[in-house]
Amino acid sequence: NKVKHIATLAVPPAYIEQLDFYTNPARAELIKKIKQTKSELEILDISQHIGRLRMVKQPIEIAAIQKAIDITAKTLKPLTKQKKLAKFKYEYEIEAELNKGFRLGGGSGHAFDPIVACGSNACTIHYVANNDQLTAGDFIIIDVGAEYDHYAADITRTVIIGQPNRRQQAVYDAAEEVQNYAFSLLKPGVLMREYEEKIEKYMGEKLRELNLIKTITHEDVRKYFPHATSHFLGLNAHDAGDYNHPLEPGVVLAVEPGIYIPEEGIGVRIEDNVVIGQKSLKILTKKMPKGI
Repeated sequence: NKVKHIATLAVPPAYIEQLDFYTNPARAELIKKIKQTKSELEILDISQHIGRLRMVKQPIEIAAIQKAIDITAKTLKPLTKQKKLAKFKYEYEIEAELNKGFRLGGGSGHAFDPIVACGSNACTIHYVANNDQLTAGDFIIIDVGAEYDHYAADITRTVIIGQPNRRQQAVYDAAEEVQNYAFSLLKPGVLMREYEEKIEKYMGEKLRELNLIKTITHEDVRKYFPHATSHFLGLNAHDAGDYNHPLEPGVVLAVEPGIYIPEEGIGVRIEDNVVIGQKSLKILTKKMPKGI
């Protein structure tokens, strides 16, 4: 009753198109209750301050993220080898092996709902049912991350039972080229908005080479690449941060370009975790091999 201002986290949009996420309504409910208590209170948003504090990770935080990544890679690597992969019949069997490996490896479990998506399921960005049959010759997107000491890993690999055909290989190679281009852009001082704009244009060139689009427009590119390339990583897989603030040393990011072609039943996503250094980019997920 004595104060005129209350500082809290602002209400996010109900749906964030860039991330293809619906948001938790808890903040809206909190502010509604505050206003019911004293309607004339002015609500101050401290999201930007908290976001900037959480953007730059301390060494002990980076160590925890690295441990989560190592647990994930140690579990995922043997599962993606052909002999092991061919033994699985359903998506949930891979998920079950991941559960086991994360806990045995010292993690507390999954940092987020795991995605094991075969064939056309891979074209659904946040597919989490994980209950379909695995089909030889179809891509399988495995997007997972262990949690260790409250910190998250977030790794995606696209694999196949058998050998990819020429078209599948071309789509995969294009996604990997976009990721390598993204790596080349990341350094201190970069603004995420400008970074994403450059990648969108580069992705457009790759989509045109694949004969998926004729002109490089935002609408045409986003038909096949509907999400952002990077997000902050830390206490959450999609961690707090200020996307309008230049990148600094110590910022940890996921880098995950993807190409999704529903009409062909092809979905590809490759995701690695990196930390911005003083002079160079460090790839934290280098122990997890890439390639189909």
